[in-house]
Amino acid sequence: MDAMLDRPLTEAEIEALRHWPRYAHTSRTEVDTGVLVPLLGELLDGLPWWDRSWRVTSAGHADPVDMTRIDVVPDPVEVAVPGTVGRAGGEELPLSARIRIHGDRLVRFEAKVGDLVIGPGREPAGKPERHRFGVVLTALMKSHGISRPEMARRCGLAQSTIAAAMGGRRPHERVITLVAAQVGMTAEDLTALAD
Repeated sequence: MDAMLDRPLTEAEIEALRHWPRYAHTSRTEVDTGVLVPLLGELLDGLPWWDRSWRVTSAGHADPVDMTRIDVVPDPVEVAVPGTVGRAGGEELPLSARIRIHGDRLVRFEAKVGDLVIGPGREPAGKPERHRFGVVLTALMKSHGISRPEMARRCGLAQSTIAAAMGGRRPHERVITLVAAQVGMTAEDLTALAD
């Protein structure tokens, strides 16, 4: 997936991703959204575990996710693109893709196929993804200026326990309670955020 990010987009792809019929200033002429079908297919096919018997069968008009000012076309911008995926047996599922573009580059891709959310990977290919708890805990510690040794000291835990939690292993409830207090959260709120 990393190879697909920071990917240059064609002029037709940019035009289709920046054409938002709900906002008159972005709609000069009708745009062929058909160019988004192969783009979405390429992005899904770039996932090593994606079942390639499923193909993108349609794509609708892009719609900006956050349009705070309707008089300015934002850059970067994140758009939602509806569509469908199907396979030879005739089965079809709804597709909802979120794509962030910056200038002429694709910088983020996320999709929901049926009930399955497909997000950007954080780890290189072949390395298991860290549990979201580790990502959230690391970000919270950084925002509070708490180092790993300091968190271990404050919680009365071994540094290896904190390292394991930051590294992706979901910790015991007691550890969650201790670290949550150090970042000003309840264990329940931290668990909900991380899960």
